[in-house]
Amino acid sequence: MDNYGRILIADDDQTFLNATADLLRREHYECVTVGEATSAKAALNTEAFDLLITDLEMPGNADLQLVKDLASENGGLPVIILTGYPSVRSAVACIELPVAAYLTKPVSFDILGEKVGSAVKRYRTYRMMQSTESRLQAVRAEVAQMKDMVPNGAGSSIDVFLALTLRNVMGSLTDLEQLGRALSHQPVQSHPCQLFNCPRGAQMRNAIMETIKVLESTKGTFKSKTLGDLRRQLELLLQVN
Repeated sequence: MDNYGRILIADDDQTFLNATADLLRREHYECVTVGEATSAKAALNTEAFDLLITDLEMPGNADLQLVKDLASENGGLPVIILTGYPSVRSAVACIELPVAAYLTKPVSFDILGEKVGSAVKRYRTYRMMQSTESRLQAVRAEVAQMKDMVPNGAGSSIDVFLALTLRNVMGSLTDLEQLGRALSHQPVQSHPCQLFNCPRGAQMRNAIMETIKVLESTKGTFKSKTLGDLRRQLELLLQVN
């Protein structure tokens, strides 16, 4: 099922824990709940989350140890602090940690929902940027390898290069679609054809149509199965929109 993000909620108040999780689930967030810091650390080490919501006064979280460990081991993951015992000391300590919000119980769900949405949106955007940067580094490495392959057989090298290009084009489209959904705070795992509804969608569609025309006009010159596959993939991409 589509969701707006995965949230880990850590609190030793079972009533508050379940109520908060239920409210966030109604807003299409996937929530995992734990009752103390040790279980929270185990979950953070084995699963991927977009946000941690944690109580201050609970077993295993003395002196904000849970958040401090998170900052050193899971850099970037945002944290929302919920506490029934606010203090200047804990508030000041949070300034140096990845704390997106410091809220006092009982907290208005409207305020919590706003902070949750903002934190998840920023973190997903950050992760998409990281993914795009990693993909670009991989592309550079592949292009460098292709330079060594060209003298050894131009025909096979062209096919390999086109296969890599097709894979990276499709991957980049997916990255752009996911980034757009992160920025607009929409559910994930939707069909990539929705990318064409973005402000630059018309330009991208026209560019793909022009690429198809070029591939069609040159198919007699370049006898390449990969070129044909590339053209058909792009044609299908337009048809599903």
